[in-house]
Amino acid sequence: MTSKSRAAIAAAFTAALLAACGGGGGGGIDGTGGGGGGINGTGVAFGTVTGYGSVIVNGVHYDDNGVSITRFDDSKVTGDGAGATTRAALPIGSVVRVDFNSATNVLGFKVDDSISGRIEQVLDDSRIVVMGQTVRIDDTTTKYEDNTLRTGTLALAPGNFVRVQGQPDDKGGLQASFVNKLSASGTLYEVKGVVSNHDGSSSFNVGTLAVSYSASTTTSDMPAASWNGLVVEVKGSCSNAGNTCGTLVATKVEPEGGLSSSTSRAQAEVEGIVLSGTSTSFRIGNVTVNTSGSTRWEGGTQADFALGVKLEAEGALANGVLTATKVSLRDGSRLEGNVQAPAFSNGVLTFKLTGLPNVTIKANASTALNGLSLNGVVTGQHVRLRGRVASDGTTVVATELEARNADTRLELRGMVTAASGTTLTILGTAVDVNGLSFTDSRGGTSIPMTRDAFLAAAQVGATVKLRSNDNGTSWSEAELESD
Repeated sequence: MTSKSRAAIAAAFTAALLAACGGGGGGGIDGTGGGGGGINGTGVAFGTVTGYGSVIVNGVHYDDNGVSITRFDDSKVTGDGAGATTRAALPIGSVVRVDFNSATNVLGFKVDDSISGRIEQVLDDSRIVVMGQTVRIDDTTTKYEDNTLRTGTLALAPGNFVRVQGQPDDKGGLQASFVNKLSASGTLYEVKGVVSNHDGSSSFNVGTLAVSYSASTTTSDMPAASWNGLVVEVKGSCSNAGNTCGTLVATKVEPEGGLSSSTSRAQAEVEGIVLSGTSTSFRIGNVTVNTSGSTRWEGGTQADFALGVKLEAEGALANGVLTATKVSLRDGSRLEGNVQAPAFSNGVLTFKLTGLPNVTIKANASTALNGLSLNGVVTGQHVRLRGRVASDGTTVVATELEARNADTRLELRGMVTAASGTTLTILGTAVDVNGLSFTDSRGGTSIPMTRDAFLAAAQVGATVKLRSNDNGTSWSEAELESD
């Protein structure tokens, strides 16, 4: 999402803004900074905490000073301007719901905790099983604000008690955005996932975990009809004292993030992984997102849509259906080239592409593969991939990886992180675009453009594709894409 100045936004949208601090507030809903004006005067944002200076969720700065934060254990603390209390309650990588109103006030933060329990299995360097759910860990997963957790560097073993936050994925598991290995077991057990086998009165499954509930269980936010297919959060106690929970005896069952089929807001932001559907109507958690010809796509085009892609949708939310004015793809980095220095270890493939020495690519069991296997990629093989950029800005975690015919083409597509004169930096790679051919495909058709027009548009935050025909020895084309 394009970053905008808090002061500039305030001058134009004083009545619609959320309170924000610092000079780099995010673009908000359609560039308004996330203003309210929704049903009952409120709006909602649901996504991952990515920074501080106030609390940054989906690229927007939300002022937390004096605001109530409901933590994973349902206790409450008061925000302190992104100080120690806020950071402990809302660590980077945590998934939260933010409610706000049209009077520019943040009404509250609610942690959308995902899984608390013991590790049952460690499948490989990128997957563990907790509370019957497969949790996927990669270089986009963080542990608190220092982003120190990396695959293979945090020793995880069966029996460890962990707290995990993340988004349900299309594979029936959870893509972790935060993992905290706790020294004590604690007493709170929790799980998040899709309901199956609901009997209507006392039991259901979340993944392979059996859940029981009774009249004393808090279920007031759940629908009266079948819960099958809904994404829920369940808190309770385990019937088995060992590593495997056995049956989770529920004390509380609620929709993920509190966003049920009855939730309505005139302005809403929802971030998550596409569970099902097509580019015109798809599902993130419990929210159905509908798009139209007027929907603006950022970080890629509508053709980049796929199941398992992480994205953010913005628009009006009515009875659990969001009519999107904008969709921002989080898996928008695309690369194509010849493999260099592939290494496969404990379920994770790591390699580079010839001509891009600063970019590290990783693929794992969550990566969709086409025409190859993780342990069969060899030096010189021509591949195309899509992925998410890790917090270091130069590591790409592949969500799709496919084999291509032999070629000397090298393509680099991603967000511009620095622009100086005629030099653009994408994924830590600085390229002087002077003398290249320039096109603009933001309208769906490639149109030639001048160098000066290209440079005026290709600023920080823009999406640019660069192409070389000789493995990066020289670059030939620069294309401006939807951003």
